Amino acid sequence: MIASRITPRVIGMGLALHAMLWSGLCLSELSGVTTAHLARGALRAGATILAYSIAVALNLEIAAEYRSTRWLRVAWLALAANAGISILRMIVENPLLNQVWPHYTASPLFGVLQQMAIISANCCLLVGVLAMWWAYHQIGLGFAIEWRDYLAMAGILALMLGLLALRENLTLAQSPYVIVRHIQQVGLILLLVVSATSIVLHRLSLQMGGGRLAAALQCLTLYALLRGTLVFVGVLRQMVWPQSNDPLWLTRYFFDLCWQLVPWVAVLAAAYRAQLTVSAAKELEHWRAVKAAATSA
Repeated sequence: MIASRITPRVIGMGLALHAMLWSGLCLSELSGVTTAHLARGALRAGATILAYSIAVALNLEIAAEYRSTRWLRVAWLALAANAGISILRMIVENPLLNQVWPHYTASPLFGVLQQMAIISANCCLLVGVLAMWWAYHQIGLGFAIEWRDYLAMAGILALMLGLLALRENLTLAQSPYVIVRHIQQVGLILLLVVSATSIVLHRLSLQMGGGRLAAALQCLTLYALLRGTLVFVGVLRQMVWPQSNDPLWLTRYFFDLCWQLVPWVAVLAAAYRAQLTVSAAKELEHWRAVKAAATSA
């Protein structure tokens, strides 16, 4: 069982190590180390692929537990697909492909592949969030959405309208290909819809009153909200500092660091949920040992 070895503590250590290495490379780049920029790119790709690979493995293991519970199985399979497509996105966005295909990252194909990966990942995340909400709703445990949740969702949807109004500041807004511009807007809408619907999972986690499942739902909510928030902040930064020429090094560092940590939040959600199975297996093993000892006596 993968979950018995990859615990939330292990994931937390991986997150901390990633953050420290990233910070060290940023300081090295400021000090004039010319290779630090390449090392940062390699760290970003490697650590992100590692995190999402762990998420795929854990989510598939969790989904396998729900063979008789359709919607929870669909939810965790969708989250596994989200992580898997995110790995493909990292490959598509890798600037090393310029060595194979000259000017790849400046070509229209790059924008199309990147945005298709984003849309596919966001669709899977939306399916996962909605399927999980529906599964717990069908159980009928008395969970209820409060007015504050509706207010939060309305606020997120208002941000979506604001971003669409500012769509000229999106990264691909000046693309000569109309389809690329539209694809990016669709991906943005999907992400903000996911952020709004994830508020429901947050309310469920609060009404659970704590525990590993509540922690998993909170991490999943944070994963969706963090991605939506960073996209929104990115658009605002693009308005103030076009071409990402942010003169404040600290804000650039913090913004990039937050994006580096997003995948680890997704892994934490799966790790917390997987610990329920690990605990149940340990209790069953202990019960069997006690029964065997009593029988032999």
